Amino acid sequence: MVNLGSQLPAFVPTRHLEHFLKSTTYLAKIALILQNAPDKMLTFSQLLYRLAPLIPEPKKSVEGNIRVCLSSNNCFVKVPMKPGSQDSKKNYWKLDTQQITGKMVRRHFRGILEVFPELVSKVQPPSRQRPSVSSAEPAACKREVKFSSPFSIESILRRDSPYVQTPRPSPLSVPCTAEQQPGQHLFSLKRFLFF
Repeated sequence: MVNLGSQLPAFVPTRHLEHFLKSTTYLAKIALILQNAPDKMLTFSQLLYRLAPLIPEPKKSVEGNIRVCLSSNNCFVKVPMKPGSQDSKKNYWKLDTQQITGKMVRRHFRGILEVFPELVSKVQPPSRQRPSVSSAEPAACKREVKFSSPFSIESILRRDSPYVQTPRPSPLSVPCTAEQQPGQHLFSLKRFLFF
């Protein structure tokens, strides 16, 4: 591996460099660079220049990935170089830590929270996130909600149960009157089944 120690920012420990390069995401790397930038803002080209030692991929693919990362995450804010212009081609990018959610902290900032002390409060230990099993909950919360529909399991089982079924007359069990001929009954039965 190339010696990048002199090019790397001070917050990247050189003894853990390989692990850092592989384990951190684009979001975390961009956040680290912006956090340690003067005024905590950089242009896109300045950001690319500072990210170059941290990302060992071809430059073209890195540019696209960084553009997508900057524009798709609310924690990166575009600040115009000229305060009054909205359609400026030159903009600064700034990190807004208020927009970083707990989920983002757990996914992207896992090993670098010492650089972002304001994000530590957004991550709670797993024991505090889940309610304990022994906690007393009101009975209303424990009540089981049943699915009631003609297609629910309970409804289907009730229909199949011999105790619940109501007897229906079978078309074959219709009594013949004395006036009906056996052939006539058969014809009316066929008509009943097919029409």
